[in-house]
Amino acid sequence: MAPREGFEPPRPMDSGFRIHRNTGLCDLGSGTATCESDIRLTRPQPFMIIRVEHLGEGTEVESSEPISVSDVLERMGVPPSTVLAVHGETIVPHTSIIKSDTKLELVVVSSGG
Repeated sequence: MAPREGFEPPRPMDSGFRIHRNTGLCDLGSGTATCESDIRLTRPQPFMIIRVEHLGEGTEVESSEPISVSDVLERMGVPPSTVLAVHGETIVPHTSIIKSDTKLELVVVSSGG
């Protein structure tokens, strides 16, 4: 078979590697970093948003774990005995646990004689 035009067969002592080429690969990790990285092995904590409407104002309460309605009221500074918590059209007990994003409406309870 005749050699192809422009093709040079390897010399017996030539391995095919160019040992004098400077690719910089050998220098990886030997110098100081030129940029900062924030690498974490854990996923960021997801949080819930509880949207609360009270006295015509909207407030958002965030929590990274399940939270009771009474804890939401405490964070807002609302005395639990003064309001009913309503989800949709249902009154929910203050001991109810919220596990995902939700919307609550607080209805003021009238008292007196």
